[in-house]
Amino acid sequence: MGQLPGSVLAYLSRLAADQRSPAYLLTNGEGIVREWGGELANYGIENLRAGEPVGHQVFFLEGLLPLSGEGLILPCMQTDSGRPADLHLFSTPSGDCSLLLDATANERQQRLMQQKGNELNLSYQRLVKEIQKKEILLHCIVHDLAGPLMGIKGGFELLANENISPQNRKFLEIGLRQAQKQETLIREILQAFSAEVESAKSFSARLDDAPDAARTAREVIEALSPAFALNQVTLQLAPDFDPAKNWKVVGEKSRLERVFSNLIENALRYSPPNSTVTVGLYDENDQVLVTIDDEGPGISPEIAPTLFQKFAQGKKGRGKIGLGLYFCRITVKHWGGEIGHAPREKGGTRFWFRLPRPLAQ
Repeated sequence: MGQLPGSVLAYLSRLAADQRSPAYLLTNGEGIVREWGGELANYGIENLRAGEPVGHQVFFLEGLLPLSGEGLILPCMQTDSGRPADLHLFSTPSGDCSLLLDATANERQQRLMQQKGNELNLSYQRLVKEIQKKEILLHCIVHDLAGPLMGIKGGFELLANENISPQNRKFLEIGLRQAQKQETLIREILQAFSAEVESAKSFSARLDDAPDAARTAREVIEALSPAFALNQVTLQLAPDFDPAKNWKVVGEKSRLERVFSNLIENALRYSPPNSTVTVGLYDENDQVLVTIDDEGPGISPEIAPTLFQKFAQGKKGRGKIGLGLYFCRITVKHWGGEIGHAPREKGGTRFWFRLPRPLAQ
């Protein structure tokens, strides 16, 4: 306090004197009352007797004195009068001092903050319920669209067996492709809305039943290699991959395949011809790190913060509705892992996820 200018010290002194009703008690090393002063009556402390234990006269000081170590600050203590007070206990050359400062304003502020917090929590809960209602409604609408679309697609398929002109067949094929595309979009939306429930299904955290991340990566790479070759993009395992290590992770095999597939297909969509997508697996003791590196244009800062959210996608969209990365996030998180992305120094993007290893039996 000595470093503060006199005007500030004077203000602090006036603030305490005018608004906080300071009062004090001084006790010796055995907790015996020696002297007192200030506005003790505001805190219900009256008729003090020197030479007697303070705890027998002031109930809220029972057990606190004498001080056994450093001083204490106890905010918003309830005093004998019911008025809250900030209690400061500290040692002085004359003994242990108990300083009381009115905390009515502080307590009122705390109540207001707690009330505001409760109001914000209620608003949040109402917002969550509204979002859930809208998602359920959207789910029902999308589900109902699937029935008529199935009839449209079936009609196109029947017409495909009829003897029609080449020009009409061309239009028929366009309609059939669009119907198939719409069917795929509806299926992806339904999968996204069921992903939260699906991610809560049983998965293995035991070594014997846990999926092998390396084997899953190889299977997905083999399945997607034709699509990569068609787009003149190389898909490979990282050269430093060690097949001799144990690559089992917490999770479930079919959903782990979807995580790999979604991330690798995402890399393909943004990879230029004659580039390479590399899948890496790295041993991190009790965790396994999986990386998918591409040589594409990278992720724009505008969409980076929302990339793993539902329906998030780039400006161009590339024909997708932004559900694959959302599925990856909720699945990996549910298994106790982490997922993210980062720019690569040589250009492109690294998508990564980290999963814990299963428990040994």
